[in-house]
Amino acid sequence: DLIISQVNSSCGCTVPKFPKEPIPPGGEDYIKVSFDSSGRTGVQNKAVTVVTNGQPNQTVIRIKAMVLKP
Repeated sequence: DLIISQVNSSCGCTVPKFPKEPIPPGGEDYIKVSFDSSGRTGVQNKAVTVVTNGQPNQTVIRIKAMVLKP
């Protein structure tokens, strides 16, 4: 089974939620990441580090967005 032990974001404006239960072989689940763009404009690059019992045990997911002024 895949066990996701931690999901960390590069800043407080990016909040990840991840499954706490083991994911069996052939199973699937999601990591949901919310980004608060308040007070930010332009290109935003955020990193989310996923730590599991798999190999490699750390994977970095990058999220890139263009935040426009209203």
